[in-house]
Amino acid sequence: MTQIIISIGREFGSGGHLVAQKVAEHYNIPLYSKELLYEIAKKEGYSEKVIERYDEKPINIGFMPLPIAGGTIPLEQEIALKQFEFLKEKADNNESFVVLGRCADEILAYNPNLIRVFITGDKESKVARVMEREGLERKQAETKMRKIDKMRKTYHNFYCENKWGDSRGYDLCINTAKIDIDSAKNIIVEYEKSLHK
Repeated sequence: MTQIIISIGREFGSGGHLVAQKVAEHYNIPLYSKELLYEIAKKEGYSEKVIERYDEKPINIGFMPLPIAGGTIPLEQEIALKQFEFLKEKADNNESFVVLGRCADEILAYNPNLIRVFITGDKESKVARVMEREGLERKQAETKMRKIDKMRKTYHNFYCENKWGDSRGYDLCINTAKIDIDSAKNIIVEYEKSLHK
């Protein structure tokens, strides 16, 4: 069977996590997201709380220790690099999987089987989804969206040449304001199918 690796970047509230789950279920392959990357915590001896706290977190440049002064790399960076190694190891072992965020669109770009997807949406659809999912008022939902997207963008752009959300860095960009989650999943599946005819 041909190896399938699908990286899914997403704006907060776009339903990207749901799309990733549906794609992984369709192929019956693992989804590597925050929850499942706890495998790294066990392997590397980190606590799950540490992984959760620093997962996809940008580095605070102001507090970055200087190796020349005998410092080590920041914990955020150490965890990011361990995640990248983990994903490369899975890819190099010919395993198929879906991965949510974590710079996989660039970290695994060397693999010819990688499909890079970005899930977006208009403001109204994203706000509505966040309000419903998290029980927030509109203003709270908007604030959380801005904060999380800024964090994801900063994290991605620190490690990657391709800019977060820039269509030139992806094979597919899907707007879930226009279609439902199942239709988004189907677009990805059809695209993958067309590559392996």
